Amino acid sequence: MTQETRSVANRKFAWIRTPRGAHLILTLTALCLAGNHVIGRSVHGEIPPLGLSFWRWTVGALFLAPFVVPKILERREIYRAHLKILAVLGLLIVGSTSVLLVALNFTTAINVSLINAVQPVLTVLLAVVFLQDRISRSGVVGIIFALFGVVVMMSKGDWTNVSNLQLNSGDLIALAAMCGLATYALNLRKLPGDLSVVESLFALTLMGSLMLLPFYILESLFYATVPMRSSTVVVVLELALLVSVFGNLMWNLGNQIIGPSRAAMFINLIPLFGAMLAVTFLGEKIFFYHLIGGLFICLGIWLVVGNLNRHSRRQLPE
Repeated sequence: MTQETRSVANRKFAWIRTPRGAHLILTLTALCLAGNHVIGRSVHGEIPPLGLSFWRWTVGALFLAPFVVPKILERREIYRAHLKILAVLGLLIVGSTSVLLVALNFTTAINVSLINAVQPVLTVLLAVVFLQDRISRSGVVGIIFALFGVVVMMSKGDWTNVSNLQLNSGDLIALAAMCGLATYALNLRKLPGDLSVVESLFALTLMGSLMLLPFYILESLFYATVPMRSSTVVVVLELALLVSVFGNLMWNLGNQIIGPSRAAMFINLIPLFGAMLAVTFLGEKIFFYHLIGGLFICLGIWLVVGNLNRHSRRQLPE
């Protein structure tokens, strides 16, 4: 590819690094993560959580390796200089998603879904406290609307379902996972700019998988082993490509473009997409509360992302 051709290609896809491009990317990310829930639910109880998580992230790293390894010697000084933040972020993303799988063994899906809605709020609050991010009044209203939409969908429009929820050990584990994911989103800006999104994600998945390995071994020895059959391979490949690779590539890029507090609001699309995918692939029915909840979620996200003030625009990556 000539320099002129590369220049034309860069101009053609420059829109991806704009706020509108980030909104599309993050919407697709939420769709991938919703697919993760549908796939994971289909094998619940068949594959132990840490084993599923380990192989999902390891296969993701192997998929990224051909795009990274040829240049790894050239990048070794960059990796070495930023080893600490890469290790921390790898631990946060792999560890938090693994913890969430563990939580599903001790609590209900509706509880975890409601707790999942805490992540955007936590991310916004952490961004305001530690990054001095600004959020307008309409942005605050947007957060409330989106959270309300999630509650409507997860409670099936019946408020007694919310009032009857009881906090148990699984809920606390899921809440810890949300704190980890919010911290991960907050610190994505610390990724070295000299590394591409693919190179950064490869380092995160590889280091996170290595740190998860001892816990996977303990799970295999004392709890359960991953069943070695074709259906397991299919599930691992689906999760590795759909979530670990493409989902996280888009999530990291979207966070870098519009910042963690705004990007986090797109997490609230997961219940909406989850309901749509469940209707399509699992034969579940869609109800009126799905429509009402989806309306509030979309309205909330529009209010938040529609208020990029001048301060935020000046901090967007070139």
